[in-house]
Amino acid sequence: MSLQRLASLLHLVPAVLLLAASPSLAQSSPSPQASPGGPFSLELNRLDGIDGGCRVIVVEKNGTGVAFSALKLDLVVFDGEGIVAKRVGVDAGPLKAGRTVVKTFDLKGLACESVGRVLINDVLSCDAGGMAADACLDVVEPRSRATAAFDK
Repeated sequence: MSLQRLASLLHLVPAVLLLAASPSLAQSSPSPQASPGGPFSLELNRLDGIDGGCRVIVVEKNGTGVAFSALKLDLVVFDGEGIVAKRVGVDAGPLKAGRTVVKTFDLKGLACESVGRVLINDVLSCDAGGMAADACLDVVEPRSRATAAFDK
């Protein structure tokens, strides 16, 4: 083999090494800041009138691939005219990865008919595999089957 051919082959070595390393980089585990799967869906399923208030029924589905040992949300309830009617802290956790559960909480002193919208205002606490609180809020996906809107 000529010296010139050997020199040109040596120039290819860094590119070959980079290409060989790329698949292993692509298969590395996701960072705790990212959602490794789908969303953590929260569905406002029903609003049921109870004595002295309104019972809120929420269906939670953890599609993230990460277990949430704690998730506490700051919810703001607006009336039909967009005026803040109530603010509550709600525990949405714990919830294992891939699980679906139904949770309830009561809005005392507030009739269901006066609930126009529920806003996920913030995440009060989140413990999900090292995920930051703002990342927890990012993976939460609200939707509503009730007459009231549910968003963030």
